[in-house]
Amino acid sequence: MKFQFLLFFLLPVLLFSQHTVRIKAIDDAKVPIQRAIVTISKEDNQIAFGTTDANGFIEKQLAAGAYTVTIKKLGYVPITEVLLVQKEELLTVTLLTETNQLKNVIITSRPKIMKVKGDTISYNLKAVVDGTENKIEDVIKKLPGLDIDQNGKVLYKGQQIDNVLVDGNEFFGNKHQMATQNINADMIEGIDLLTNYSGFAQASGGKKGIALNLKTKDSYKNKWVTDFELAAGLNNSFRFHSNAFKFFKKGNLAIISDYNTIAKTPISREDYNEMRIVSEVDGENGDFKSFETPTFLNPNTFIKDKKNAFGGLNYTSLIGKRSKITVSNIFNKTNIIEENARLQTNIGQTQSQVLFSENKEATYSLNNSVLKWEFNKSKTTFISYVAGFTPNVDADDQDLMRSANQLFYTKSNTNFSFAQVAKVQTTLFKTINYKSMLRHSVDNNGQKINLFSQQDLFGTALDTIYQSQNNKEVNLSWNNVLTKTLKSNIFTVKINFLSIQSRFGNTILDYESNNTAVKLNRQTIQNNFSWLKNWNAKFQSALGFSSTLVNSSFQVTENILTRLEPNLSLIYNFKGLNKITFNYSLNHQLPAMRQLQQTDMVLDFQTLSKPSGINYYQVMPKNSFSLQYFSVNARNQSVFFSTLSYDVEQNSVSTNTIYNFDFIETTGITTGDRKSMRGLALYDLKLNRFPVSIKTTLFYLKSNGLSQFNGFDNETQTHNFTSRMQLISNFRKSNVQFGIDYNFIQRSVEQSSSSFRNTSQNHQIALSLRGKNKTKLKWDLGFTVDNQNSGLAINSLYFLNANLQYVANKNWKLFFNGSNMLNLDQSTLLTNVASASFFTTSRVTIRPGFIMLGINYSL
Repeated sequence: MKFQFLLFFLLPVLLFSQHTVRIKAIDDAKVPIQRAIVTISKEDNQIAFGTTDANGFIEKQLAAGAYTVTIKKLGYVPITEVLLVQKEELLTVTLLTETNQLKNVIITSRPKIMKVKGDTISYNLKAVVDGTENKIEDVIKKLPGLDIDQNGKVLYKGQQIDNVLVDGNEFFGNKHQMATQNINADMIEGIDLLTNYSGFAQASGGKKGIALNLKTKDSYKNKWVTDFELAAGLNNSFRFHSNAFKFFKKGNLAIISDYNTIAKTPISREDYNEMRIVSEVDGENGDFKSFETPTFLNPNTFIKDKKNAFGGLNYTSLIGKRSKITVSNIFNKTNIIEENARLQTNIGQTQSQVLFSENKEATYSLNNSVLKWEFNKSKTTFISYVAGFTPNVDADDQDLMRSANQLFYTKSNTNFSFAQVAKVQTTLFKTINYKSMLRHSVDNNGQKINLFSQQDLFGTALDTIYQSQNNKEVNLSWNNVLTKTLKSNIFTVKINFLSIQSRFGNTILDYESNNTAVKLNRQTIQNNFSWLKNWNAKFQSALGFSSTLVNSSFQVTENILTRLEPNLSLIYNFKGLNKITFNYSLNHQLPAMRQLQQTDMVLDFQTLSKPSGINYYQVMPKNSFSLQYFSVNARNQSVFFSTLSYDVEQNSVSTNTIYNFDFIETTGITTGDRKSMRGLALYDLKLNRFPVSIKTTLFYLKSNGLSQFNGFDNETQTHNFTSRMQLISNFRKSNVQFGIDYNFIQRSVEQSSSSFRNTSQNHQIALSLRGKNKTKLKWDLGFTVDNQNSGLAINSLYFLNANLQYVANKNWKLFFNGSNMLNLDQSTLLTNVASASFFTTSRVTIRPGFIMLGINYSL
């Protein structure tokens, strides 16, 4: 009893033990400064106050933690330091006289990078920024839990986040790279990751998303920040780029333009798909569509030549206190040249290989305009409207040489898309959250294919074939969501009405089959019920099911289908942002229009698609299981995420292939189960004792399925394994930093037909150095070795990239850019592509490296 009584009084001492902290103030001649005013604060609260003695010292007793130390003295420039107290500390600070206005901040104790508060992770950029960064993407790459892909998209837990915001306002929607690749690193003072972001709406009930909020420095607000860049050099390399930003309290205005001949494209495949459907952060129950993505959106620069022109405008502003409007427009035009030498293996034929070369010239143009209006009518009612218009035109010209036969192949696409979404969130009877969303879209896609050959095509007596296609689709959906909270229970009911009208027409002139059109109409009523139960502070469960009634008509045949789909989630929260989740769901898919085509259709110069054998009412059940673990540890500055999923799709759609002399015929068919397993593990760690960060990614995919050759089953199996490890330095007092990046990729394809098997490997190691010289000079150097083994050929590539920037004065910079400088003549790389009918290894001609000199003007 006496021991417990003594422990009761000693416990506060044990928990809040004090450490002696000595702070010394000196001038630039290392002479002690006496009577300097020292203020010590913690989380904006003053903890201690005093002045230095005759020897420049002040001594305080502080509990363990992070503190802000401010030192002032008349005649000297005030200075603020971040001090991390874990033991006895000595902090020596140099005060500069007011005649020397250079900022000299010495941080002797490294601050923490992350601070977790609720659903927000706040990053302290002072812990990672070293002055060698150029754009904001260079900073994000250093932050635990975040990464940037090759398109400039921000990744969290291995997936793209929903939005990048600037001071809480939208900035070009989901086109993250508009911010990450254009906003300078020195414009941002802080970054917050919002893991439960609901946008501008004050009313509850919307689906929560993930957003990254960039907080600009005060010196860059309420004024125009402009940047112009012009560069030219060897190998026809040229680039003009301009940024103009204005970040104000109520919104932002951004104008970005770019023209280059060095294969840079500011938009990505994901952007293209988003522009076609006008997606939103909380647009659940949207219809997923697949589009033929233009090849100019290929993110790599591995093509022979590419010229790109881009213009983008984004305007976001509050209209009063409750309303907000966002307008954006993007235009992009691209010209490309591709050159490939291909070795094609016909999987369904023993020892059958074809060698041919391909030259391709193409022109692509894309335009997208979006208007978004949001209005908080009250604290419980939110209204929004989004409309988007996207026309684009593509044109390809290909010259192919196969054996002694030369073919000319042209293809053009003219696409028109309009979509609009109206949404209301409100509260009914003071206790029920209600959301209603009305979505309408029209897609009209036309395609023309012309084939000219020295020999007859597709087993006919024709050496010229013209094909014209038109696919028009009209979608209308009305989604209703009602949510009721009762103590620890959340009940949700969703009622959705969906309508889709598709018409597909295909005409082949001078061919057996022509002027064939098919129509598909589907009307759907879907009811969803879910129950979320908070059993205690740590354990949650979510149980739900949906019932669907589909009235489907194809041509003149009509059918009614019903589906019942359950889902289950179990969540256990350990502490903070640390949890494990199990998910199960059953989904039923129906064939898309493209899978139901009922006419001969030319897919490319060697593939003829025959009428589909898939029933329009065929249901494809898919069972999905997943297990996830997520942990954010602010103490040791680490983020860990892992997921394991297993999917089984019954009655999966595949193809039957029939080989002819110089072409194949494919038919859509329904086969057996398709199974897939995915595993992903991400671990980011900021070492406390060593000035480095480690980022590790492991990914594994295995899939099994069936296709057919001449009506006989063919079992297919693929294995993909990817590992990546990054080591990033963060030296405190060094003008030079380094990074090491190792990637290993292995892909294998197995097919039972002809016992076909191929395994390819890529080993890639990259070393980067970056540095600065005070405030005038900034540079980076990168060297990459890429060893490729396609399973049929071996290739090695060596890349050397360099960038040098010299600040001439406040407004002018001179820079040098060198890309792939070890290959100033054209070189090649190896790529593998596998389909149900072919396995193709290509030796692709890539653009030669370049060297450019340029100037940059900023204001």
